[in-house]
Amino acid sequence: MTTPIEELKIRARLLCNSLKKTDSTAQQRAAAAVKLQHWSMPSTWTLGRCLNIVSVEAGFDQWEHARTVLSGAAAGGENMGRFWYDKGCAHLLNHWFASYPQAKESLQLRGRRYLLPYERQFIVADAPFIEMLGIDAAAPAWTAIGFDLVAGYGSPAWRALVDARLQSHW
Repeated sequence: MTTPIEELKIRARLLCNSLKKTDSTAQQRAAAAVKLQHWSMPSTWTLGRCLNIVSVEAGFDQWEHARTVLSGAAAGGENMGRFWYDKGCAHLLNHWFASYPQAKESLQLRGRRYLLPYERQFIVADAPFIEMLGIDAAAPAWTAIGFDLVAGYGSPAWRALVDARLQSHW
């Protein structure tokens, strides 16, 4: 089984190969990430640049950001990226919080919901939100972390959910 970091490296190599072959879909993906981050379009594609592209596609600012968060090495209060969010979730009712204690309290008061990080904020959402991310809302990993991705950060259960999200993302 590959780690989330290895998975992003594999996806970056595949993207790099596609860009070198001037694949139009790969070029569109790269152009979208470059535009989103306000980077300049490179004349040649390297693995490092492609690592940045796939990291942006996964909801991070760039490769180092993705590597830090997905390796379980981010400190509390750090920007956790947009990995646990999808634009398709925008129409779903969910609760946003600026602080973790508020989000945790909401999670405890409202029954079976899920607490997810979003950059430096927190979301408490229902099962349809989780399903929209491509993750089984009834997966045993959720119970193992108390339905709280922040409290479970870096644990084997958290890692299983990261793997599920990565598999559904591409």
